[in-house]
Amino acid sequence: MDKKKDFSRVYDEHVAKIYRFVYLKVGTPETAEDLASDVFIRAWKTYSKSTGQIRNISAFLYQIARNVVADYYRKRGRVRVVSIEDTIIIDPASIEEQTSLKLDMDRVLNVLSELSDDYQDLIIWRYIDELSVPEIVEITGKSEGNVRVGIHRALQALKAKCNKRAELTT
Repeated sequence: MDKKKDFSRVYDEHVAKIYRFVYLKVGTPETAEDLASDVFIRAWKTYSKSTGQIRNISAFLYQIARNVVADYYRKRGRVRVVSIEDTIIIDPASIEEQTSLKLDMDRVLNVLSELSDDYQDLIIWRYIDELSVPEIVEITGKSEGNVRVGIHRALQALKAKCNKRAELTT
C-alpha cells in the first residue's frame, strides 16, 4: 500500500482521539487543533522515512502527542481552562439531566487538571479514550502491573480531590 494512503487512513482513524487528548491537556480548541496538527506532522515525518511497519501506531501517536503537549507547556507555562461542551456530546432526554451532567463533568475535569500529568494521561487514555491496559503499556513503556497500579492511584487521587471539593462546598 502507498505510504500516503496508509497514513491518510491512520490519520482518519486517530485524529479525533489525538485531538481530544490534546484538548483535555491544553483546554482551548484553537491550541488543541494546532498541537494535534503538529502531532500528525511529526508522525508523518517519521512514518514516511521508516523502512518497516510501526508496530503500534496508536501508541506511536500518543507518545508524540505527549511530547508535543510537554513542549507547548515548556514554552508557555501552565494555564488550563477546559469546557466540557467541546469534549463530550450529551444527548439525554431532559434539560435538567444535561445541566446536572455538565456540572458534574465540569467538576471532574477541573479536578482532573489538578492531577499530575501522568495521572491525567492514564485517566484520559483509560476512561475517555477507552484504551486497554496493553495499549497504555505500549504508549508508556511501563509494565502492565505499573500501568494498572498507576490507573488505580490516579482514580484514587481524582476521587480524593472530588470528595475534598464536595466537602468544601457543603
